[in-house]
Amino acid sequence: MFYLSNILGMRVLDRKQAVVGCIADLEVTSTEKFPIVAAVLVKTHSGLIRVGWHNVRALGIRECTLKVVGSELEPNFTLQDTSMLLLNHVLDKQIVDVHGAKVVRVNDIELAESHGQLRVIAADAGLRSFLRRLGLSWAISLVEQTRHHKVAENSIPWSFVEPLGRDVRNVQMRTTWKELSKLHPSDLADIVDDLDFNERDALFKALNDEQAADTLAELEDDRVKVAILERLGVARAADILEEMDPDDAADILQDTRADTQEAVLQEMRPEEREDVRELLAYDEDTAGGLMTNDYLEIRQEMTAGQVIDLLRHEAPDTETIYYLYVTDDSGRLAGVLSLRGLIVAQPERAVGDIMFRHSVSVFVDDPKKKVAEVMDKYGYLALPVVNHEGLLQGIVTVDDILDQAME
Repeated sequence: MFYLSNILGMRVLDRKQAVVGCIADLEVTSTEKFPIVAAVLVKTHSGLIRVGWHNVRALGIRECTLKVVGSELEPNFTLQDTSMLLLNHVLDKQIVDVHGAKVVRVNDIELAESHGQLRVIAADAGLRSFLRRLGLSWAISLVEQTRHHKVAENSIPWSFVEPLGRDVRNVQMRTTWKELSKLHPSDLADIVDDLDFNERDALFKALNDEQAADTLAELEDDRVKVAILERLGVARAADILEEMDPDDAADILQDTRADTQEAVLQEMRPEEREDVRELLAYDEDTAGGLMTNDYLEIRQEMTAGQVIDLLRHEAPDTETIYYLYVTDDSGRLAGVLSLRGLIVAQPERAVGDIMFRHSVSVFVDDPKKKVAEVMDKYGYLALPVVNHEGLLQGIVTVDDILDQAME
């Protein structure tokens, strides 16, 4: 096994054992699960020379021997779209440990020979690799002896590594960052918090609209949400907000500039646009500002069987179906039907006969604190929100209250 830190600066000999220069970097193919070294970049008196791996005879502990003579080598180097440089693009840069769902800094890179090829097998991010690279390997033994504790290596298999940074080429980003899309949105949000603007741009470009929406909703800092959305451009921002729950989309747009807000709204589909506009009209510190208008509303004369059929069709696009809200002909809240009550009811029973008529609700202008107190008192997962005429306006879900409590 080789470490990149030991390879860099290694002297290079030609076929006649004449010194050509020293290794400046390794070029690898970025499309492989474990990247293959495609070439050695040699620093010479006349410039940087790219030597294909097929022209490398042997890579030893102290020197690299070529199959060609020095006079056959000419200064040339053009990086291919599907390649990257280990020193320039990865070493001392941040990477995403997909398995651990965290951002770490690379202290060294492990390589190994296999069937005549040299492959990248892991990235080292621990203290051991840091001390070894500084030439302080003796300190590792000293620490382990005095503390009776082994210094961790933290070697991350390359199959779990996603390179970051503005230096990594766009093509390489698209081919490898797809692994990040397999992470849970909350894990992706944690990773986003550790990235700079350029890295965040690259990450969100690699996610589809639904994944981007879920990740954006999980971010805690509203300023970060707005900054990401604005840098994505109006069209992409609109596509992502359409995938979000209306209340989450409204919360983000509430903090954007007026001109940006209006431009994004105009780009959204009419139905989603009107849902978000309706929520933007409320003060963010009230029940109206917390609520979503994405809920299922049913009528008293419907049967349990008809409601279940409606659920099969509408539930996938509704934020929560734990409670179903019953309204009268004028849109006033008449009662609440729990999902449990619906399931155990006979299919022919009318909703009006099985619903709970004395439902607890809050007004659209009630402060957030009161909403939290009511939800805590009754232990509900969602609360209906009505105006002062009793007309149902939306619902506040427990996750929205938890978000406020965490803040």
